[in-house]
Amino acid sequence: MNNAIKFILLVFLSTNVMSQDKIPLATDHYHLKLSFDFTKQTMQASCAMTIINQSDAIVKQVPVLLYRLLNVESVSNQEGKPLPFIQTVTQFEGFPKLQVNWIVIDEEFLPNETKTIHIEYSGFLLGYSETGMQYVTDRISPKFTLIRNDAYSYPVLGIPDVSSMRMNAFAHFFEYEIDVTVPDTLVVANGGNLISMTQQNDLANYQYRSKIPNWRIDIAIGPYKKMSGGRLDVFYLADSMAATSIVNHGIRAMELYNKWWGELHNENTITVIETERGSGGQADETAILLPQEGFGVGDDFTYLYHELSHLWNAKISEEKGFEPRWYEGLATFCEYLVPEKLSSEHEGLLKKGANNMLRRLRNDIRRTPALLDVPMADFGTRSMTRHSYTQPMVMFALLYYWLGEETFNTLLGGFYQDYHATGASTRDFTNYCIDISGVEKLKEFFDDWFYTTNYTKLILDGLDVDAIVKHYN
Repeated sequence: MNNAIKFILLVFLSTNVMSQDKIPLATDHYHLKLSFDFTKQTMQASCAMTIINQSDAIVKQVPVLLYRLLNVESVSNQEGKPLPFIQTVTQFEGFPKLQVNWIVIDEEFLPNETKTIHIEYSGFLLGYSETGMQYVTDRISPKFTLIRNDAYSYPVLGIPDVSSMRMNAFAHFFEYEIDVTVPDTLVVANGGNLISMTQQNDLANYQYRSKIPNWRIDIAIGPYKKMSGGRLDVFYLADSMAATSIVNHGIRAMELYNKWWGELHNENTITVIETERGSGGQADETAILLPQEGFGVGDDFTYLYHELSHLWNAKISEEKGFEPRWYEGLATFCEYLVPEKLSSEHEGLLKKGANNMLRRLRNDIRRTPALLDVPMADFGTRSMTRHSYTQPMVMFALLYYWLGEETFNTLLGGFYQDYHATGASTRDFTNYCIDISGVEKLKEFFDDWFYTTNYTKLILDGLDVDAIVKHYN
């Protein structure tokens, strides 16, 4: 079948899927079985996806995304009957540098029906650095292998469209089981519970099960060793002293967050996994990926403090699905505050960091005119979340110094405690802070920093943190 015919069929089969921003299907459970040929740098995979139709309409096709060099060999239903499918490598709408293998599977789902689809696939994994996502260097190597959704190295429901991807990324959490076979010189690290580890014929098989429903699967493979302390399990690659420091500093940081924002509504042990340099820090409710440069190198634990703070985030969702990720700015704020609280050597670190961030933000505004027009609440809608680490960091620092530590933590902690189970919107957050604080000018402050770009005048006028706080006082 030539590419032109494949494309026509793809468009024909996927018409009802493409017409919707919110995909009606959601993955409820994964059973992922992986093995590797490290000589050929390939993976072989079998994935059983339990899928639920969340709509009241019949859905006739299942759209799935995979890494561009992974090829689907067969698809079958839960009875083992082969299902028709087509696949083609295509660009993301709105992000043409990002290419994926888009698979459309013929399978009918009645309203609210749940079915399991089995997908057999194999191929190569060579990262996405050409897209500008420099941290996605994922590959298959005995030195280090990382399987995660950032590289679409396991099937993800979706269509190759940036808007749809953001709309559906956190729409439905799932449980998972993984079954991974590697040479017995390597270890498989995952944030789930280890169910079994068996060895035979120079191979080791690891089986993990998710601790709680989640939005991603992270599987790291390498010559890992493991260390535990407090509520942390740490998988490290070489440096046991760094791992010990990660455990000790992680315990102390979690004690601080617990003191500030209340009990963590997650009783599970948190797994910290060291990854290769430049691979990006990430966190979900049970696992944290820490790149080597953030793994206690030079007594720098800011990556750890940043990711641990996310454990106390209520899930933020917006009506249009494009949340602005202001919690990244809060986590960046914590990178400065936690060291200051843990050691007198870092006294004044937060204010110094906030003023440095103000200068950086001033330069960003001058280089990026859109910041003069797009309020922070719309960073997600306008694909500007790279600024969600800087502008909200300054905003939270201002709130901290303006309201004082006690009131600040009462608002942040209260919001988490009240909304951890249900999730909330950005508007819910600002309304909560205004109502609970009783500070009259807080509405004006949030209007300036969340919902308009009034804050840019204060920054371009060259005011520092103290001067901006004085402005609101």
